[in-house]
Amino acid sequence: MSPDIYKIELIGSGSLSVMAKPVSGEWIEDEFSGISHWGIDRIVSLLEVHEAFEVGLCNEKQLTEKHGMEFIHYPFPDRGLPDSIQDYLSFTKRLYHEAAGGLNTVIHCRAGIGRTGIIAAGVLLEPKDAFEHISNHRGVAVPDTQKQIDWVVKSYAELSNT
Repeated sequence: MSPDIYKIELIGSGSLSVMAKPVSGEWIEDEFSGISHWGIDRIVSLLEVHEAFEVGLCNEKQLTEKHGMEFIHYPFPDRGLPDSIQDYLSFTKRLYHEAAGGLNTVIHCRAGIGRTGIIAAGVLLEPKDAFEHISNHRGVAVPDTQKQIDWVVKSYAELSNT
């Protein structure tokens, strides 16, 4: 069984994709093998530690690395926002430049909608248009809340004013 990964954008020689959390349980090895076979170089998890435990992904870092991929953990609450606009802008800019340099990155939270949409929109650098673009590729509207949309738009407005 192949994981459901939604390619959002080619960026330079790399790519940005999104997905719901990897499948856990008895199929967890197959799931991470499948993600690797998609050509993914890096998994970005937005799950908080307690969520990862709840959904059976407390060993996600080890599984990711076992299958030859890099793991980045950037947790924040479900239906919530990152702690800092500056950290968010720095993180999404980093993901953009590393994708442009050739890394194929997939981002996930629990459902691959809210938190994932916020980070993916930041990587695309044009948040107003990015949500529609991501939603079209993902097949569901992202992110979860108007508050999340407003926060991302505000983040990039602050960036342009500096």
